[in-house]
Amino acid sequence: MRKLLYIVPMLLLLLVAGCKSEKKVTTYSDLYKEKPVSILIAPVQDNAKRLNAKTSQDEVVNNELTAAAHYMRQCLSTPLASQGYYTTAPLASDLIIEKAGKDYRKLMNGDISDLNSRFGIDAVLLVAIHKWQQPEVNEVVVYAEYTLRSTKSGMELMHTWVRGNKIQPVDVKGDPVELSTDDEFMAKNQMDSRLAHKCILLQQMSDFALRNIPTSVSRWHFQHDRYIPSNPVFYSFTINPDGSVERSSYNEDAFGNECFTD
Repeated sequence: MRKLLYIVPMLLLLLVAGCKSEKKVTTYSDLYKEKPVSILIAPVQDNAKRLNAKTSQDEVVNNELTAAAHYMRQCLSTPLASQGYYTTAPLASDLIIEKAGKDYRKLMNGDISDLNSRFGIDAVLLVAIHKWQQPEVNEVVVYAEYTLRSTKSGMELMHTWVRGNKIQPVDVKGDPVELSTDDEFMAKNQMDSRLAHKCILLQQMSDFALRNIPTSVSRWHFQHDRYIPSNPVFYSFTINPDGSVERSSYNEDAFGNECFTD
């Protein structure tokens, strides 16, 4: 019996050692190497094209896009915190970025090592909304980019591009039908239908993308995340009419053509 007690742990050790090559190699190998704990969430870079405001309705649409981007930033800390990361609040992040003299371009491509030495930040999350597709009666489509960059090495620990769409159910006449969950969201946040659907899409899309990154090293099950498939670099995230979600791979060329051409 005593021999068995020694053999079992050895077998488990060999099993774990044999699985180490199966970690999230495609996207997250550098993250496993650096093991960040604290993340600064930068303001969302809103590149979505605005209407040439000739009417009050044009202004409503433009304000709607701005509100959606602001709402998105408020949602980014929740999935990161659930994964065990420490995140700075928006006002604190803005103050740190201002004191460091950084903007989105410098955070994405410049030297950000001072954020680590001065403020104890391990990584910076940069999110960009690149485009909202022309709205259809039964679908909302957005193109976004998520980047997690190390303040220690300057390397990208995660970089993924997402085409997100929320499919709205319609009745026999083709008019939108609100789901009960959508009604609750609109009432809670005092939003109309158009803005609510954008915010719901941004929130669920971000939640999915960020909950998929490895758990912070500060939590005991960090190593267990090695065996969960990573997000692909380009993928599509869909909220179906019944509220279920799907993720599927997306072609890089198709993403580029749709996102960066009118």
